[in-house]
Amino acid sequence: MWMRFIYNVILLFCLLLYLPISIVYSAPPKIEAQAAILMDAKTGQILYEKNSHARNAPASTTKVLTAIIAIESGHLDDEVKVSSRAANTAGSSMHLSSGQIISMRELVTGLLLRSGNDAAVAIAEHLAGTVEDFVTLMNQKAQLLDATASHFANPHGLTAPGHYSTAFDLAWISRYALTNPIFATIVNTKETNIEWLDRRGKEHDQSLKNTNKLLWLLEEADGVKTGTTNQAGPCLIASATRGNQKLIAVVLHDHSRWVDSMKLLKYGFESFDLYEFANKNDILGSIPVEGGLSPTIDAVVSNIASLVVPSADYEHITVSVDIPEKINAPVYQGQKIGEIVFFVRQQAVKTVDIVSAQTVDERTNSKIFLDYLLRSFRFLSSWGVL
Repeated sequence: MWMRFIYNVILLFCLLLYLPISIVYSAPPKIEAQAAILMDAKTGQILYEKNSHARNAPASTTKVLTAIIAIESGHLDDEVKVSSRAANTAGSSMHLSSGQIISMRELVTGLLLRSGNDAAVAIAEHLAGTVEDFVTLMNQKAQLLDATASHFANPHGLTAPGHYSTAFDLAWISRYALTNPIFATIVNTKETNIEWLDRRGKEHDQSLKNTNKLLWLLEEADGVKTGTTNQAGPCLIASATRGNQKLIAVVLHDHSRWVDSMKLLKYGFESFDLYEFANKNDILGSIPVEGGLSPTIDAVVSNIASLVVPSADYEHITVSVDIPEKINAPVYQGQKIGEIVFFVRQQAVKTVDIVSAQTVDERTNSKIFLDYLLRSFRFLSSWGVL
């Protein structure tokens, strides 16, 4: 009886040595955020959410959208004259002065690192003429990115009627922004110096330190943006990369934003794995076209063909690629011609279309003649005959 008791104690001890690792990381962490989400950056898959589609004041996380519009404008090398309205904007500031000259690139840096509300207004006025017109651009861009539950009333995030977003939309916008190397580099910068001219034309250096403390607290952290107002509370969009996997965590109205963001990111890395098969527009093969003016078309992947699964399921992933041996004309660019199917433990969980990269018209006598004329015209034009 005594020996049996000792045996059971030893067995329990052995189990406890191995169980905690799987238990700790299989259950989502408890966090204080009013709303939150954890998203895989490559696939957009949601790994954790809490009120992720609820409207919340986004505070300065708004500036992710402002920054990506500025970067994509093609005007980063413009010299911007700071207006009185910009210089006197309330809240966090990079301490711009009215009449000062500063480059758009340095404004974007100050916007993202120092969270300058003054920089946000200067950017908006330079690119759109007025803050109000820039806000129109912001809402148009949000709609294009399918961040449809958001509406913006200013470029900086100070509390205003009709200014709101969701944890999901902010993660979705950040996922897009992080694909831009300029944006990704800036938000991963801990500290930098910028040069500017004051209103007297005198050159100055200014040190900008990133408000995102997670860059110092978590080794894998590489972005994105902080935000705080009385209404929004402390907010954070955080990104981190480990191996082939980048994750985005958003916490809104969270007085433990640093700890909670780390909890979410670590939970994602330790509980899930990314299985990569193909990228968008990858060519999977060439397919013969019967009865077409061209002999073949390229079969391309229509979207990212990757999958995030719980770590225990990774070795049980299989992929089926269904492409026809040949196809009949006509074929249109973007037409579905096959599919990639992901299976986990023999259950289909995701399908990605394979599409034609080209249009191939049917081979009729009239189209053969027209094609001959077109090729002849191109040949003669290349020799300068026409």
